[in-house]
Amino acid sequence: MPAPTLDPGAVHVWRVALDDAAAARAMRPLLSDDERARADRFYAEGHRVRFAVAHGWKRRILAHYAAASPEALAFACAEHGKPSLADAHAHGVHFNLSHSADVALVAVRRGGPVGVDVESWDREVEHLDLAERFFSPDERAALRALAGDEGALVAGFFAAWSRKEAYLKATGHGITRGLHHFDVSLTPDAPAALLADRFDPDATTRWVLTALDVAPGYSAALVSEAPLHDVVLLDTAALG
Repeated sequence: MPAPTLDPGAVHVWRVALDDAAAARAMRPLLSDDERARADRFYAEGHRVRFAVAHGWKRRILAHYAAASPEALAFACAEHGKPSLADAHAHGVHFNLSHSADVALVAVRRGGPVGVDVESWDREVEHLDLAERFFSPDERAALRALAGDEGALVAGFFAAWSRKEAYLKATGHGITRGLHHFDVSLTPDAPAALLADRFDPDATTRWVLTALDVAPGYSAALVSEAPLHDVVLLDTAALG
C-alpha cells in the first residue's frame, strides 16, 4: 500500500527491523561510498548488516518524501553533527534516525526539526549509577523512588534516557550542553513530557515530547516543535 501523505504538523515514524541479511544485500547498492566504507569497518557481520539496513531504509524512506531516487540523496551535517538532507533534495523535509539492537526508527517531518531515540532495555547496567552521572537532580530523585520495583526502575531509566536523547537531537545541540540542565518525566504512570529546560525557559511550550510504543523491551521517544497534531507509527512494509 502507498505510504500516507505527510501533512504539516504531523510526524511519520518508520519502524525498521534490522537483523535481515537479505535486506542488507538489497540495500547496499543504495548506499554512498562513505556509507559502504563505514559499514565495512564493523568487525561483526551482524553490525554490518544492521548498519546497511538502517541507512538503506533511511534512504528509501526519505526518497518517498523528497521525490528523488534513494541513491541520489545527498546529506549535510549541522555544526554539532546532526544530519540533514542537502539543499537539492530537502524540500522542507527534516528527519532523524536512531537504532538500538534489532530496531531502527526514522522520523520525518516537513517544515520543522525532529528528534527520535530508541533504546533496548539492558537489565545488567547499573541504572542508578548511570543516572547519577547523566540525569538531572529531579530525574535522579524520581528514579530512586522506583528502586523497590525492578521492572519500574528499568522502564523509568530507559524512558528517561530515550526522551533526553530525543530532545538533544531535536534541538540540534547534541551533548554540547550536557544532560543535566533539563528534566523529562520518567515514572511509568506519568505522561511523557519535557518538564523544564534551565537554559531555555520557553522550551516546554515550543517542544512536544511523545513516547513511542515500538516493541516489547524497548523505550522510544519523539521530540518535535509545536504545534504537533499527529504522530503516525509506520512499518517499512508500507513501502514494499
